Amino acid sequence: MGIIIGTPKYIIGVLLSGTGFICMYLFGGTIITLFNTFGQLFSGNFIQAYIEYYITSALPPTSIGQVLGQAILGACVAGGSWFLAMAKRGVPF
Repeated sequence: MGIIIGTPKYIIGVLLSGTGFICMYLFGGTIITLFNTFGQLFSGNFIQAYIEYYITSALPPTSIGQVLGQAILGACVAGGSWFLAMAKRGVPF
């Protein structure tokens, strides 16, 4: 199996497993938190950055769409990094 076929199988497989879904939800939440916080930090709004960090990391999601979005984002980033790691190792496409 090449990495072209393996990457979607990895993303779908991790989302369909219980532990994998929770891990990708947490990983996706971390990515969203970093994007929101760094945008405010680089603009010099440190208090707003703290508020953004608190809102995106400590408060629970308010809809099923947010939970699914975070998990899908985490799975896609993890799948992309898996693809790059396998390509670097020389696994055939």
